[in-house]
Amino acid sequence: MRVDAIVKRRVRGVILKLVLQKHERQEHRYDDYTLLAALDRLSFELYLDIVREILQDLEERELISFEKRKNRKTGEMAISKIQLCPRGRDVLEGNASDVAVEVE
Repeated sequence: MRVDAIVKRRVRGVILKLVLQKHERQEHRYDDYTLLAALDRLSFELYLDIVREILQDLEERELISFEKRKNRKTGEMAISKIQLCPRGRDVLEGNASDVAVEVE
């Protein structure tokens, strides 16, 4: 499944909002599987690999941070403890912008 740039831009903003909501409620942080489920409930039809790609992009932009584990036997990767970085909060609050993130 190919996801175009416009959808990815929107999903980046939604992910930031979801992570912020978890933080504000002091709930457990998202991992890649629970984030995929949350996006699915919001009617985004995505695969886990696409969610991981977007998470890695957000990390490179210094908007979020997370822990990444890789199983050396299977090569399977897992992302956990996703949290918002100060720059990510700034983007959500309108104090900074990122052309690759759509915040409504």
